[in-house]
Amino acid sequence: MPPMMGMPPMPGMMMGAPPGPGGTEPANGTSPAPGMPGMPPGMPGMPGMMPGGMNPMMNPMMFMMMQQQMQQQMQQQMQKMQNVRQGQLAQTMMSNAMSSQSESKSGVKLPDDDETIDPEIQELCDYFNIEDRWIKRLNETMRKRQDTKAEDIEKLYEVLERARSPTGLLTVKIGEMESGRFIGKENEIDRMHKDLNTIEQHLKYCKRASAMATLLVGKLLEGEIEELPDLSDAEKVMEKYRLDDDAKSKLREIIEKRAEDKDEVLVKIKKHLDNCANPSSMICKIARPLIDNENLPDPPDRPQKGGEKGEGKGGGKGKDKDNRDRHRSRSRDRHRSRSRRRRSRSRGRRSRSRGREKSRSQERKKQSED
Repeated sequence: MPPMMGMPPMPGMMMGAPPGPGGTEPANGTSPAPGMPGMPPGMPGMPGMMPGGMNPMMNPMMFMMMQQQMQQQMQQQMQKMQNVRQGQLAQTMMSNAMSSQSESKSGVKLPDDDETIDPEIQELCDYFNIEDRWIKRLNETMRKRQDTKAEDIEKLYEVLERARSPTGLLTVKIGEMESGRFIGKENEIDRMHKDLNTIEQHLKYCKRASAMATLLVGKLLEGEIEELPDLSDAEKVMEKYRLDDDAKSKLREIIEKRAEDKDEVLVKIKKHLDNCANPSSMICKIARPLIDNENLPDPPDRPQKGGEKGEGKGGGKGKDKDNRDRHRSRSRDRHRSRSRRRRSRSRGRRSRSRGREKSRSQERKKQSED
């Protein structure tokens, strides 16, 4: 029976004791025995042992001690393997969590979740306390504008910061995006030059330019109007009908209020101005119904001067002239006849007076002769 590790050999024990744990040499300096198949590392087999590592001549207590050592080593190895597996599992779970978090931050839609909100859009809406339904609407709209996403969000921050009602203005801007009329930060410089030119055009026909400039700029910045209407066509009307300053100011106000259908409004205005003697007063008369978007009936047809329908251009004028000439000739004839009568009467009176004088003179001569 071989001696235990660290113990002197006893009578009847084999001299070739097994090596100590970890491959250490036995105490008596003998070479270690080769390991047996199926045994754990560090526990080489012993010659002449039974299957399972038990020598028929071994003390049962020795066998139990060796078996306990083997179990302890196996438990340690299993614990190490379990720790490794737990570490790998934890690392895998952590990597999955980080990947899912990065996907959510980048706005990548998951296959099973089509309503993922873009983080930048969520941040914008949280800043302005936008309602959830408009957050979803903006997110759906921005999915179609990925090329201009950064410029659009920057512009939204700018306009919503100055708005009295950010939610209300955002609904308007979403509508502009869907209709393709929204202008991001990139194209804002060109738009600014255009707005400045239009504002200058409007201020030419205002009595109080400073107050009107403040009002128009405020409407543009607040988003009350998308853009100021161009006054080029209205200026042609001003020049054609020679409108005064009050009429020009009213016409400018009409075009500003009716910017969406300004072409149709100008057509109606021209009809009224063509059939009036004073275009400036007519503009001031029809301005309020047009500004209030009320129905303005067409003016009645203006009859031609002195003519009837179907007589052609200038037909009535010729007749009027003939009638006037006839009236003048008749009046002249009457005047002439009257003057002639008066002359004849005066001549008759003169001849009578002359005859009387002659007769009197003759009578006087006779009396003087007698």
